[in-house]
Amino acid sequence: MKKALNILSVLLVLLALLPVISCSKDEEDTVEPTSFCYISTFTLGTLTYYNTSTDEKGEEVKIPITYAGSYYPMAIDQIARQHDIAPALLAGSISSTKPLLVGTDPTIVPVIIAGEGNFFYRPINDESTWIPFTSGNTVDFSTPLVFRAAATDGSGFRDYIVTINIRSNDPNGYSWEQMMPVDGGTSLLEGRGDRCAIAWKEGFAIVSLDNNNSLHFTTAASTTSPTWSDASCTGADGADVRSLQTYKDELWMNTTSGALLRSADGIAWETVAQSESGTTVHLLAASPNLLYADVNNVVCGSEDGVTWKSLTLDADASLFPFTNHAAVSYEQSNGMPRVILAGSYGEETTTWNREEDDEDDPWVLISRTGDNAYSLPKATLQDASLVNYCGMIIAIGKTSSPYRTTDNGVTWKEYTELKLGDGQQAATDEHIAATVAGEYIWIITGSRIWRARLNSYGE
Repeated sequence: MKKALNILSVLLVLLALLPVISCSKDEEDTVEPTSFCYISTFTLGTLTYYNTSTDEKGEEVKIPITYAGSYYPMAIDQIARQHDIAPALLAGSISSTKPLLVGTDPTIVPVIIAGEGNFFYRPINDESTWIPFTSGNTVDFSTPLVFRAAATDGSGFRDYIVTINIRSNDPNGYSWEQMMPVDGGTSLLEGRGDRCAIAWKEGFAIVSLDNNNSLHFTTAASTTSPTWSDASCTGADGADVRSLQTYKDELWMNTTSGALLRSADGIAWETVAQSESGTTVHLLAASPNLLYADVNNVVCGSEDGVTWKSLTLDADASLFPFTNHAAVSYEQSNGMPRVILAGSYGEETTTWNREEDDEDDPWVLISRTGDNAYSLPKATLQDASLVNYCGMIIAIGKTSSPYRTTDNGVTWKEYTELKLGDGQQAATDEHIAATVAGEYIWIITGSRIWRARLNSYGE
């Protein structure tokens, strides 16, 4: 009997506790309504764009390609402002910080939202249709939308006008402008022969020879909105304009006979004294640290143009292109300057580079074995210029498609995105005078000047 009473007592205690246990469970599952309502992050999911191709029957087909929308951040402005729409709307804004890829389908955009409240959206011109939104849903952005975060206690809401921007051009393509002549006018380069272009101070400069072999200096102080000036030069008789280099804020050239010229303003030129009589100097390249030249058929470097020191080559000197060559210097990601020089010997092309880590660093020949498909074609290199642009070294010559390298000249590949039109290619007796100044690649052929800008520049 006593045992039965003990069991009964335990059961009565458990029954007494059940309401308490049940109450605690219900409180755990219940989310208290709140007056908070806002969107803290707005992220685009996997996006789709379309490439146009041709199938086996020759018919046009669209090929879907996906990419991560998370690489295209959305900026949130929480401050409610009166927007100039009909009807007027007091709202914050959410918008893309950079345009999505050209051809992106705006009708299937997954969206991930974080914040407080319940979320809804509607077309900006439809006040009555609010569509419930769950993070991860796909949204049609073919028209601007209004997103709403509504407080769960019903006390208020916060609206945001949301827009995405889709690029109208290929980010890897180029936009071209003809800068001279403009609007049917005449060109300052009309009747000029050889020419060379270079970035100069904050602007852009060209040296050219007229029919009497007199040197002219054509310059623009600004690369954004250039206003051109042209002046006759003095002290530059016999100038070899293709040798033009810039070094320590001055311009340098050699003459066809091997004398070295220098100018502080591009107009008045002086002959730099040579270290010894009979020395001939033919400039090859220039970096922030050194002038490079062929001095009496030896590759040399100089800090002042007067005293020259021979530099080591790590391969046979007969492979070094002393005549038909193009060069460019640039700073690498580690801050170290490097110079690339590409040229031809016979029917072959050769690429050399030198990293300026130590004064005894040699010029290094990029090794080619057998039929190397990644070498620079001679047709591209012929009368070409090398330019350093957006992390690439680009060889612009007498073919419609330039070549580029992203590994210091080890591999060269055709760069079809930078396509030269018929009027932009050099004639038989011309070379391409190209350089980089400001945001642009500048290309001069004949009396015409163009500039090209990578569509994604600065993004």
